[in-house]
Amino acid sequence: MSPLVSVVIVNWNRRADVRLALDYLRKVRAPQLETIVVDNGSTDGSVAEFEARGDCKVRALGKNDGPCIARNVGVREARGTYVFFLDSDAVLSKRALQVLVARIEAEPNAALIACRIDNWWSRKVDQWIYATPHMPREHQVFDAYSFSAAGALLRRDVFLAVGGFDERLRIYNEETDLSVRLIRAGHRLIYDSAARVLHRPSDAGRAPGRDYWRLMIRNWIWIFHRYYPALEAWRRTGMYALVYLYKGFSVGHLAACWQGIREGIAGRRYPDVKLSADQIRRIDGLNRRRKILVGRG
Repeated sequence: MSPLVSVVIVNWNRRADVRLALDYLRKVRAPQLETIVVDNGSTDGSVAEFEARGDCKVRALGKNDGPCIARNVGVREARGTYVFFLDSDAVLSKRALQVLVARIEAEPNAALIACRIDNWWSRKVDQWIYATPHMPREHQVFDAYSFSAAGALLRRDVFLAVGGFDERLRIYNEETDLSVRLIRAGHRLIYDSAARVLHRPSDAGRAPGRDYWRLMIRNWIWIFHRYYPALEAWRRTGMYALVYLYKGFSVGHLAACWQGIREGIAGRRYPDVKLSADQIRRIDGLNRRRKILVGRG
C-alpha cells in the first residue's frame, strides 16, 4: 500500500488561490492523501468555504503569526508518513507526488525532496535558490543546501525530531534554518526536477516590501549566530549586512535593512550546538554562491 501523504497549505486571505490548489489536488495521482489547510486569520470567507468542501481538514488559528507556526501546526495535525508543503498560490502537477514518494523511499538518508517550481503562465523556472544557473540543472537531480516550501516533501518524523520550523523567525529564511538542522543531523536534501509545482505569484497575503528586507537580514543574522562559531558568525554577519545595506539602498529600503541589522544583532541568542568545520564545509559546498545578487533575497 502507498504511504499516506499529508499536504499542508497555509492560507491568509487567498481564498481563490487555495480553492484552485484544492481542485488540482483532486487530480493528483496519490491514492493515500490527506489535505490540511491552516488558516492564519483570514477575513475573506476562506474558512467557511473550505470547511464546507469536505475534501480537506481546516485548522483555523484566528490570527496571522506567520507561516512557521502555521506549518508546524499542520505537521502536528498530519497523519501521513510524509508531509508535502504547498504554497497557497501554487498547484501540484498530477504525477509529482508519485515521483517524490518514489525518490524519498529510494533514498533512506534523504529527509526531504524539493520540487522544480515553475511559473504557472510561462512554464519556466520561477524559483531557483541553488548554487549554479538553472540551465541545465533544472532538469536534473542533485543534493541541495536548502529548499523552497512552495513545494517539498519531508519525512514527518524527521521534521518533528529536529524541531520543525523555528517559530521565532516567523517568515523568510525558515527553510534555510531548518535545512541547517537537517544537514547537521546527517540527512540529505535532494532536488528532483521530475516533480513540478506550478506557481501563480500572488501579491495577496504578503508582507510589505520594507518588512521583507527587514526580516530577511534579521533572520540571516539570527541563523549565523545560532549555528556558527562566534568568529565565523560575525564574519558572515558583517558580509551580509554590507550586502543588504547596498541592496536596500538600491531598492529604496535602506532604513528597513538597517533596522533588520539592529534587530538581528540585538536579538541574537540560541546557545545551540554549533556546526563543525566539516558540516560548514558541506553546507558551503552545496551552496557554492559567493555573493548575493542585487535585488534577490
